[in-house]
Amino acid sequence: MPLVGSLRDLSLPELLSVVALGEKSGTISIQADAGSGQILVREGRIVLASDPFRDERFGEILLKRGIITSTDLAVALETQEHAQGAARLGQILIEQGAITRAEQDEALLYQTAEAVYDLCTWRVGYFQLDQAAAPEETGVSLSIPAVLEEALRRAAADEQSRRDGLAGGESPLRERRALTPDKLELIRLSRAFRRHDEEFDPQRWPDATTPEQEVLDIGELEVSSPPPGESF
Repeated sequence: MPLVGSLRDLSLPELLSVVALGEKSGTISIQADAGSGQILVREGRIVLASDPFRDERFGEILLKRGIITSTDLAVALETQEHAQGAARLGQILIEQGAITRAEQDEALLYQTAEAVYDLCTWRVGYFQLDQAAAPEETGVSLSIPAVLEEALRRAAADEQSRRDGLAGGESPLRERRALTPDKLELIRLSRAFRRHDEEFDPQRWPDATTPEQEVLDIGELEVSSPPPGESF
């Protein structure tokens, strides 16, 4: 019977620690509102993982590393489509002579590790460990303690970066709150209204000749260019 639970009660790093300690095999499925991911484990080690938020597919990783060409990838994808997904892309590329098995395993290792790092940040959702669905060998074998150590290091680095940003006084609203030239012009025009129902004459501002007219010192205000796509 599969083990099912909430990530609020048992986080993914904690679940993976249990898997490593018990040298368990099976498929871990993680489900959240935003999507779902999978981690395949064999005898307490990670052999494959997928993450819906990773935009780097297997073929794209090989392309970025200069291992294959766009033509190699197009031919392999067409072959895979004709096989109706029955063959893995890596195996097709190996059979075509575009990559070696070692290059396939290296790309899978990178893809799997990055997927697990991302999945370990999920805090809300549900998991299921199905030990009846034991995976085959994939050419990837990641030590869970080593993966969790790197995931923890990344989390600490992200938190430190966030704190440094707050300490530096940077605010996500700073850019939106800053006065742009358009906003300053609107303030200038609004300040040009005379009190006591006098006629509005923007050409006379800021030459105030009466005590009733209030002059705004624009030089003391912060001016910034508006963010792309934003207008006031």
